[in-house]
Amino acid sequence: MKPLLLFVLLLAVLTLPAQATKHRGLWFWGEGDSGSMWGSEYIVGTPAQENATIAFFNAQSIKRVYGSYGVRPFSEDSVIAAWNVKLHAAGIQSQSLMSGTTTVYPAGQANLLTNITVRLLNFNNAIGRTAAEKFDALHLDIEPHQLPEWDTGTPADKRNLLLLLRDTFVAVRAHFVAAGLPSFPVYADIPVTWEKLPMDGGSIGWLSAADRNQWYVDIGVPLTGVTLMAFYRSTFSNIDGSVAWERANTPGAVVRTGVAVDIGPGLTWTSVPDFNNILSATEAAYGPAGAVDIESYREWRETLAALPLIPIAAAFKKSPLAPPGTAELTFDAEPSWKYVIYYTVDLCAWQEVRRMEVSAPGAVSVPVDLRQPRGFWQVFRFQELE
Repeated sequence: MKPLLLFVLLLAVLTLPAQATKHRGLWFWGEGDSGSMWGSEYIVGTPAQENATIAFFNAQSIKRVYGSYGVRPFSEDSVIAAWNVKLHAAGIQSQSLMSGTTTVYPAGQANLLTNITVRLLNFNNAIGRTAAEKFDALHLDIEPHQLPEWDTGTPADKRNLLLLLRDTFVAVRAHFVAAGLPSFPVYADIPVTWEKLPMDGGSIGWLSAADRNQWYVDIGVPLTGVTLMAFYRSTFSNIDGSVAWERANTPGAVVRTGVAVDIGPGLTWTSVPDFNNILSATEAAYGPAGAVDIESYREWRETLAALPLIPIAAAFKKSPLAPPGTAELTFDAEPSWKYVIYYTVDLCAWQEVRRMEVSAPGAVSVPVDLRQPRGFWQVFRFQELE
């Protein structure tokens, strides 16, 4: 059946209500090298793309966005400020994401501190900057285990790299103290394998259990929280087992659990429902404070975009109960399917504005705003990966 293209006035962005018990975080990378349409470089600064992205965040109960924006907080500060305002209006924290591998070395550490000054401190402290325009926290993704010398180094070399990482966290906290912000939130990503002692098959040359324990105590002082990157584990029991030690032995820091989107035949999860079940199980076990962080927005959207879509007929009706300036988009739905609504002004750049499921068969009515410029609509149904 062909979709019914509907010539109407532009939408108000529609979102599903977020569930109060879910406080998910999401890595939102720039993706400039890949040219992905799901990167911050493509989305932030284009209102329609921003609105569709925030609609997705709300639908998926995202409460923290770890955004990588490069030099844009300096070169396009008004764009980033406006984006932060939109996130905050949706009840979402905006954390500035900074990454690197060589950052653990003195020269790299100096560059990191400069970037913090230019891209976060100066941005937040700009004259006239409102609270809604500011970043709420710094999120560090510093991965010395991605360095070539990690692969070629001895266990002692790897321990030394982790000591340098600890010192980098300490330097970052001292940087905020010097700036008059001693309690500014700083979070960091940590693999789940570093706690293993050599006698247990670990690759890091911890001198003893006490030596290893002290490292985790030490990083809990400068850091507000850590995300344990428990990626590519297919069951909750595997995830729980991989993070149990860190959850019990990282005092002073809130511990969250990172899960990667890896869905499809032969991958970590064979279907989207499997992935959703892992998220729900983790949230049920750890609660809001230990909620999940998801890697990443691009991978999530690309997975969902690959689902086969079937166009269905839809129509507009004006309900006497609808608020002024609104109408209802209606279509017949079945509980075994999910539905997605797209919008465009030119029949080319289609934007997803709502993704939904229904609990009972029959007619579904979705309110739309009729007070802005004209555009076209399509409705599709789909089933998630088996």
